[in-house]
Amino acid sequence: MGGAIMNGLPLSYEQALKEWRRFEAYLIRERYAVRDPVSGVPLEQNLAQVLDRISRQFTIPEVRDAILAGRIITATPFLMNGGNPYTRRQGFYSCYPLGYVEDSNEAIFQMEHDLGVIFLHCGGGGIDVSKLRPRGALVDNGQGLASGPVSFAKGFSQLSARISQGGKRRGALMIQADWDIPDIREFVSFKAEETGRYSGCNVSVNVTSERFWQDENLLDFIATNIWKSGDPGLLFTQKSLDNTPVPRRYNPIFSNPCGEYLSTRETACNLLTVCLPRCFGASMGDYLEAVFANARLAALAGNEILDLGGFPPLARIREATLLFRPIGVGATGLHHAMNHHGVSYNDPEGAPRFAKATQLVLMLGSMQGSLDYASRCRELGRDLEVREWRLDYVERISSAAMTFIEAHLDAPQIWLDRALRLFDRVRRLGGLYNSVTTSQPPTGSTSQLMKVACTGIEPYYSLVQKRRVWNADSTWEEFTLVPLELYHAEPSSVAWVEGQTAHHISPVQQIRVIEACQAFNHTAVSKTINLPAEATVADIKELLFIARDSSLKGITIFRDSSMPGVLVAGVGPEAGQDGSHPGPAGAAASSFSACPICGMRTAKRSGGCSFCIACGFSTC
Repeated sequence: MGGAIMNGLPLSYEQALKEWRRFEAYLIRERYAVRDPVSGVPLEQNLAQVLDRISRQFTIPEVRDAILAGRIITATPFLMNGGNPYTRRQGFYSCYPLGYVEDSNEAIFQMEHDLGVIFLHCGGGGIDVSKLRPRGALVDNGQGLASGPVSFAKGFSQLSARISQGGKRRGALMIQADWDIPDIREFVSFKAEETGRYSGCNVSVNVTSERFWQDENLLDFIATNIWKSGDPGLLFTQKSLDNTPVPRRYNPIFSNPCGEYLSTRETACNLLTVCLPRCFGASMGDYLEAVFANARLAALAGNEILDLGGFPPLARIREATLLFRPIGVGATGLHHAMNHHGVSYNDPEGAPRFAKATQLVLMLGSMQGSLDYASRCRELGRDLEVREWRLDYVERISSAAMTFIEAHLDAPQIWLDRALRLFDRVRRLGGLYNSVTTSQPPTGSTSQLMKVACTGIEPYYSLVQKRRVWNADSTWEEFTLVPLELYHAEPSSVAWVEGQTAHHISPVQQIRVIEACQAFNHTAVSKTINLPAEATVADIKELLFIARDSSLKGITIFRDSSMPGVLVAGVGPEAGQDGSHPGPAGAAASSFSACPICGMRTAKRSGGCSFCIACGFSTC
């Protein structure tokens, strides 16, 4: 184990490990522990106790073992509520794309009610306000004028900010709208115009037509607002329709708050995460085998969660979710895995190739888990119905998989045979027992519980993360988190990793890695494109076109210091209104406008630190 002097890190290994354990205890105490129903005192003090509780909800021994070993982990709602005998707000699922808000007062009020119920049951929501009549349209048989979709979007945002998820964390919300609604400019700018007031939501514009790219005025307006505030993101609906196994007639274009689950309306996203650093072996081949095996177990776990229930008291969501049976197996620690195998996140060919190999075997493993769960059900006297998959999608993705395996994987015949058997089975069945099996979320606190500093597919945000969080008594608590794997590295390797932290990765390279992960993903990938403070509106506009020409299903861009009062270390005052900036390129970030952990655009500045009011991440 390296010491602080030996490798240039600010803490010794023992001190760093102690900080991670302190942070784990904080998260368990404030968010995940079952509490005494009378006193409210936490009955669990550490992750091992939480994992023991949830593991006992599963009947498959392999799944229980993988959870206890930290090779797979469920999403936060199940960590909170799985096996909790006291909660009256049981919810097992992370988020719910609810689809369109229909154009009536009754529908609007019903959506507010449904979102409130979902937030109380530990979930987040996604809604689309495109169908609401524009500001100034006649209502009440010509006796009044409509206030427009943005007025209701503001109300939905404030609802999300007011209601906490299961009493443990604030609500999360995505609001979408088509690019060609009459009120689009008001929709694009409402968060930037009153900074911080509508922090209860993320905002995205649906790009439904190529005509969008011909509207230079709107493109400039969108790029300018992204430069100012980080909103809106873009969602490419045609790519969502084309690149998923879900048949087009179910319109799988609706997003959850962080954009990783693009699916049909009123289904719950059931997320599971494979911890890539716990898949390491003696070789790359061993690593890929372990990713496959653990993705299979994660899919088994996701199916068991579906059969356990844990839905909010909204019958149509339960019915739609069980009709489609979506599960979203993703991963965390991709950057650590790359570096462990000698690949830099900055490598324009090596990093995407590594990410694509990981995502491919993750997908294959999750598909195998879907088949194996159905076989297990048959052994127990229960038949699962096949969920229809688009066979044109199956042909396209199977061809891409075979081509990649032959070109890039060691022992290709083993993987070719495995993939061939899986895809042949899908063809014979006409689908699988889950409508989708993969999704890549930010992973956030669940990753950090497993001491993974580079959450999801993100690069390391920095090699030293200062986190300040609120305690229940309104006091601050600070943690210094250093990736533990760095203590096993040579000083030159630590410097090598430091050159790959978030603001050293070019935007184009970030897109390459997302695109690689999207290639074998049935839904979408949540990953922010980080820009330094000196980035211009023109830079942002160029990135929008690059994303258009990629396989990405959407894009979210955050320029450091894009919110007033949020500064960058070593960089002077805020840039001019044209986006020009005299500061040095690649300055180290001390703040963020979008949370690198949970993906919500909810940064605040306090006491010299930027912190996310959604999940508590902070940097100082």
